[in-house]
Amino acid sequence: MDGATNGTGERSPEGSNTYTSIKQGTYALKRDFNASTRLTAQHYLWKDVLKFELHPSISIGPDSHIADVATGNGIWLLDLMQNLPSTIKLDGFDISLDQCPPDAWLPDNVNMHTWDLFEEPPARFVGVFDVVHIRLITVAVRNNDPRPILANLHRLLKPGGYIQWDEADSVDWSVRSVHHSVDTQAVERLFQQLCGTHDWKRNMVQILNSSGFHGSLTHRVEYGRSMARFWSDMYMSTWEEFAKVVLKNPEESHMLGVNAMEQVRDGSAINCAKLVWVAQKV
Repeated sequence: MDGATNGTGERSPEGSNTYTSIKQGTYALKRDFNASTRLTAQHYLWKDVLKFELHPSISIGPDSHIADVATGNGIWLLDLMQNLPSTIKLDGFDISLDQCPPDAWLPDNVNMHTWDLFEEPPARFVGVFDVVHIRLITVAVRNNDPRPILANLHRLLKPGGYIQWDEADSVDWSVRSVHHSVDTQAVERLFQQLCGTHDWKRNMVQILNSSGFHGSLTHRVEYGRSMARFWSDMYMSTWEEFAKVVLKNPEESHMLGVNAMEQVRDGSAINCAKLVWVAQKV
């Protein structure tokens, strides 16, 4: 991924090598308690803006089997579970389960598994799920191409099963401010570093429809101004993890973070819509 876009969609050299500099197999964020706290806050911000966990077009029954891939700390799955019958099975998958609760503390119908989504899924999980959910794996998408990941998610699903893939719109984003006099340059630069080239998001419906799915749709929603500060705080927290793991320029990153935080306090905010793609396996 060899570029970034600014709020107008133009290419920017800032952060242009951000993603290509990540060594294969390296997790670009962190797995400590601060990172897990961010994941939890992030989940509830998504829930607030979407008003759903599973898209209303997805139908499930009392015996459905749901997977959450790249589950992180498992918060999406465990929150969803609270409003479902106990007969529904829920499985979380991640390359590391370091942030998940201990197995002994999980409900009987919830199980967590270690799995690298670039590898074919274990045979016992092939074709068994009615729904596969995945969220915020942009940083893991290689060569601006989600199809290798999509192929393995497709393998998990039963015929007729649903995929729901959620991402932030890191292509057509902007930085808003309360007044044109408010400086936003540091906030823009910070978010550009977090973004790579993600043009695949513009073509995701076509990619889904050519990858063994049909009926693909995009649900796009923006958060209001009253919530913008909270989203900016969350993105800056994500960037701070990213800067420590990937950028590794502590002095420069520290100053950028300080300047961006000042601009957020002055009334600037990252405006990045949420994208949800839903499709059904052929």
